[in-house]
Amino acid sequence: MPKKAVTTEPAAAPDAQSVASATPRVAREAMVREVFGLTDVGLVRDGNEDALLLLEPESLYVVADGMGGHSAGEVASAYTVEALRDFYENPEFTARIKRYWRRLKRKGETGPDRSAASLRLRKAAERANLTVFTMAQAHEQLRDMGTTLVATSFVGNRVYVANVGDSRVYRLRGRKLTQLTEDHSLLNEYIRMNLLQPEEIENFPYRNVIVRALGLQESVVADITVASARVGDQFLLASDGLTDLVKDRDIRDIMAAAPTAEAACYRLVEAAKLRGGHDNITTVIIRMHEASWQPVRGMPPPPPPPDFPPPLPTP
Repeated sequence: MPKKAVTTEPAAAPDAQSVASATPRVAREAMVREVFGLTDVGLVRDGNEDALLLLEPESLYVVADGMGGHSAGEVASAYTVEALRDFYENPEFTARIKRYWRRLKRKGETGPDRSAASLRLRKAAERANLTVFTMAQAHEQLRDMGTTLVATSFVGNRVYVANVGDSRVYRLRGRKLTQLTEDHSLLNEYIRMNLLQPEEIENFPYRNVIVRALGLQESVVADITVASARVGDQFLLASDGLTDLVKDRDIRDIMAAAPTAEAACYRLVEAAKLRGGHDNITTVIIRMHEASWQPVRGMPPPPPPPDFPPPLPTP
């Protein structure tokens, strides 16, 4: 079933495409990251409205799951990841964020953003939202387009997570899989309000309705979560094409058993396809290793990026 979105006031390519991060980057706490991302059209859809970004120099990793008629979902997700890329690669934006956060800190007005990294991620998400919203207002055929967003920014031994919609970020530590994001979905709203019995959740008829997305309104509230990262941890960013079909315990077992991040991504996508593959499927795996870690073999170079921007749909 296609993803749909409803707005509420917040409290306040047929072939798989893969991207590999081939060069380990040393972080504080003497860790390096092994990163791989994969997006697949699935078995039912004609096109892929998911997009991913592995911005290794900035330690930023993103998954967006677009929605909208015609090809609008593809446009929304593509422009979202490019807006985040532009924001993080712009040194002036970075300098402004740091100066602004220092001013807020001196005044004791940092609010929920306890670091400049948190504020930077929040503002990047807000800018991406405005980019998509402005484009939707300028093109009639793109009206009502939107996208989910999950983004992780690694700074030392911390990971900052931004979330809008129902794509997810998980952390696997040992055998414990923890969801670091909360779904902005009608299903989750009903669960939180105890309106569904456990046996009703699986067949809830509106599980594809989300209550918050990028691009539907001029402003959006992105949830920002801060978690620790240590050697041995694995982080997964995924669209609901995976999580709707593969249960958390199976995700945990696949991630734990896979020898590499690349293998984990391919096995997760295959698991979703074996269960129907009714939606686009996107996974990004980040594994934390000791500083002495080296890949078992040279990672393949990433494929050439798709044409950007995608062509706008004709009226």
